[in-house]
Amino acid sequence: MRFHGTNRALLALLLIVPAPSFGAMMMFWVAPGTVGSIAYAIGKLWLYGLPLAWLVVNRQRLRPSAPPKAGVGAGVLSGIVMGGLVLLIYQLYAIHRIDTTQLRDLLTANGLGQPLRYVLACCYLAGINALLEEYAFRWFIFEQCRVLTRGAVAAIASALIFTAHHVLVLTAYFDWDIALLASTGVFAAGVIWSALYLRYQSIWPGYVSHVLVDCAIFIVGWRLLFE
Repeated sequence: MRFHGTNRALLALLLIVPAPSFGAMMMFWVAPGTVGSIAYAIGKLWLYGLPLAWLVVNRQRLRPSAPPKAGVGAGVLSGIVMGGLVLLIYQLYAIHRIDTTQLRDLLTANGLGQPLRYVLACCYLAGINALLEEYAFRWFIFEQCRVLTRGAVAAIASALIFTAHHVLVLTAYFDWDIALLASTGVFAAGVIWSALYLRYQSIWPGYVSHVLVDCAIFIVGWRLLFE
């Protein structure tokens, strides 16, 4: 689905882009605890709710598509490659740079210090949150960027928007070098998932890839927390 009108696209971006960064800033930096958690939830609700509201206001309909077979294959391949890189970089570099004690304390404070809770959180993040992010960033935000500029530039722009709130989260948990490395990975993944969306006109290839990459990240998290 394409949205028309540069003014409307710019307005949509101005309304939605700050939401996840606002939530992350409040939760991890400004007001950790109850206030920050509420602000984070509001940011997420705005991020995922605005695209639906935008359709209603513009009298458009959401038309889910079946996963394209070739696109799913591309998603699996890209997810395996990127997930493999995550595990390789962790083993060769990050394992020696991450302060596991500090990370365990932070995750335990957020209720993820128990194996079952960690697994349940991972299932939510990979199964549901990844799909919502593809819907918000690769469908809605990327489409708004496409109205304003060409596909390749739109992919970069939407990837930068996708990366912004991850930077705030990563810098709260890790030293600058790991945060920079991980943020670069998030940006690269955002470009690849936008390219998959552009190629197949579907969020499903990016979602499949996203799930596989998240699984690799969660394996790293398990090793840091429980091994």
